[in-house]
Amino acid sequence: MCTLVTGMLPLLCAPALAAGFAVGAIQPRATERILQVNGNFDLSLTPKVEEAIGKGIPIQLVFDLRLYRQRPLIWDERIKTWDLRRELSYHALSGQYLVGGVSAVPADRESFTSLNEALTELGTLDTVALSIDQALAADAAYRLDVRVRLDIEALPSLLRPVAYTSRDWNLNSEWTTWKVQR
Repeated sequence: MCTLVTGMLPLLCAPALAAGFAVGAIQPRATERILQVNGNFDLSLTPKVEEAIGKGIPIQLVFDLRLYRQRPLIWDERIKTWDLRRELSYHALSGQYLVGGVSAVPADRESFTSLNEALTELGTLDTVALSIDQALAADAAYRLDVRVRLDIEALPSLLRPVAYTSRDWNLNSEWTTWKVQR
């Protein structure tokens, strides 16, 4: 009996350990004043976060992007920073998961029947065009640092203390670096 329980322990703990965010693949391409980003993120929620969404609490994800000009002798120069926000919510009456931008009106949101479909859409960036304030030098190399995180500050105020002190709500990817194609 103990062997059976010990053998099943990794299977029982695996779903809790697998939850988290990771950057999949990012393809940044720059023109003179526009950065186009395509990519995907692996988004896996903990049971507590899934339960909160099912009870009608929306969550916001922040996709942090930082563009740097690489320099050989000193630190890289930060050119521009963007924070892209997307929201995931559950509509109990229709049984649909809604994905959209934070400021999007309901008509601009997409609906999905399952949480997995909604997370796949939420974690996909399709040709996002970001403006750059200054023209990029043609002979310089650039890199893009990317991460995704759950915005705890966007949660209802009564839930924030729980989210700050619980590992279940600490959903952040590590920073990853991608070479910008020209």
